[in-house]
Amino acid sequence: MSSTVADIPFIYHFLLTWFEPFAALNGAFLCVFWPSMFLYTFTTVKYRPDHQIMFDQLAATYIFFAFIEAVVLRITNELKVWKAIVFGILLCDVVHLYGAWGIMGTESFLNPSTWRPEEWINFSLLYGPGLLRICLLLEVGFPKRKVAKKA
Repeated sequence: MSSTVADIPFIYHFLLTWFEPFAALNGAFLCVFWPSMFLYTFTTVKYRPDHQIMFDQLAATYIFFAFIEAVVLRITNELKVWKAIVFGILLCDVVHLYGAWGIMGTESFLNPSTWRPEEWINFSLLYGPGLLRICLLLEVGFPKRKVAKKA
């Protein structure tokens, strides 16, 4: 018997179909209309207008994430589709953290006492949902499945 969306606990539904699409759209908005603020949340590097194309393309990616989470996850009834999408987003999180580590350096990246308030927010929005993604993939909090007995 395969699992369906009905088996997914509320916290995962809320995170993936409400909170994250809103956060992704907010990121897209910042990339297009306030890229210097977006950049400042990740690093102290100064924004250069001739790099706007990268921010516009990143905004497109965030809009795609928002669509996948807000629309595709609502129209599928298959847990395996949810897990595939969640795994893909988790991979994106890992690359995002790799980028942060690259710009911050190991010592700062691993030492929260050196983080700016913006980095605390950024990492909280990565680690918290990232942990929930891992929990969903492991089916933590899911109802127990009945195992069919062999005759």
